[in-house]
Amino acid sequence: MTKERTVKPVKIALKILILIILISVILSAVLISMDENDINFDWSTLNLKAVAEKLHIENSINQAKNISFDDLDISRTAEYDGNLLVLTNYDIRLISPEGEEIWYYTHEVRHPVLNISGQWILVYEKNGKSYMVIKDGKVVLKETLDEEIAFGEATERYILFITAGNNGYKRTLQFVSPETGLSLGAMYIDDYYPYYFKTLNSGNSFILYGLGMNSTDISTIIRIYESSGKTAPLANVEIEGLYPVMYGNGSRYVFVGDYRLFCYNSDLELLWSQKYTDNIAAAGLFENNAVVVALNGEKKMIKFYNSNGDETKSIETRNNVQSIVTYKNTAAVVFGSKVTFYDSSGKVIGEASMPGLSMDVHFVNTGQAFLVTEHEAVLYNISGR
Repeated sequence: MTKERTVKPVKIALKILILIILISVILSAVLISMDENDINFDWSTLNLKAVAEKLHIENSINQAKNISFDDLDISRTAEYDGNLLVLTNYDIRLISPEGEEIWYYTHEVRHPVLNISGQWILVYEKNGKSYMVIKDGKVVLKETLDEEIAFGEATERYILFITAGNNGYKRTLQFVSPETGLSLGAMYIDDYYPYYFKTLNSGNSFILYGLGMNSTDISTIIRIYESSGKTAPLANVEIEGLYPVMYGNGSRYVFVGDYRLFCYNSDLELLWSQKYTDNIAAAGLFENNAVVVALNGEKKMIKFYNSNGDETKSIETRNNVQSIVTYKNTAAVVFGSKVTFYDSSGKVIGEASMPGLSMDVHFVNTGQAFLVTEHEAVLYNISGR
């Protein structure tokens, strides 16, 4: 599963010196040719700082151990306890940054979906009824529900599932004991189609949102409920249009559609919004309530906003952004198999690339992140930290 990089650990300073000598030799030959043709050369265009940063990035990846996936049919990967969690269509395993297998279990969940909440790992069948729960490296439950699962999350207090209602309701919220699998109660939703939720306040409440279709226009309905199962929401808001993606940090929630985003506080009071002419490719919410948005249009832009919704920085990029992952006040912006790390003000603090078609980023802490492609993974040290 693990293999060492073949690049020998040479000091960065020595690499730079050798590179400068080579560049000088090449440029000397070029200058002679250019002098013969009366062409002027500007030494100011030679950016040695950029060369040094490039070598530092390559050195950070070359010194790390490479976790090879070989022929694994990977469904999802994630960070768990500082290690890499790998879910395939047949098994789930935890791998250390050194590539050592910590634990391994097979499963019979078809089309598996992975959701991690704290120490709880939930694997459930997409549009099916079976699920499995793992905690602290041990399988706690392998059970089935009586309705098809649309979404699920496991916590200390309960496992909460959104299921397709069989009794005339649009959706059912099922509360299940994480230790026994026994039902703890249910809520029945008959006025909209919720498809996502997130547990809040150590399990005392949760935010639920989904698709409203009670009129000719589509809307997004967002509600906060107590975990006791009371049907009356603590807060409620409806937005015209479809906003299928939510980012939350406990005190703020950002809902993102194709061309617009809305930012709410914990009581679902609107704080600010932004509308764009270009398509929103990805977004992220920082711990300090700043927001980052990537736009893929004629111009590819990354925009940073402070907690008041004021734009603080705008960066034009060459390539389309595939995804943004935030951790505390750091954002990983992914372009295919390349990633650039920014702080919440838009300052670049690291860059990396790996062979492959695409990349997933899983933060371990503010200074490290797993970079995962379809073939391999590596624990990367973010250079600016």
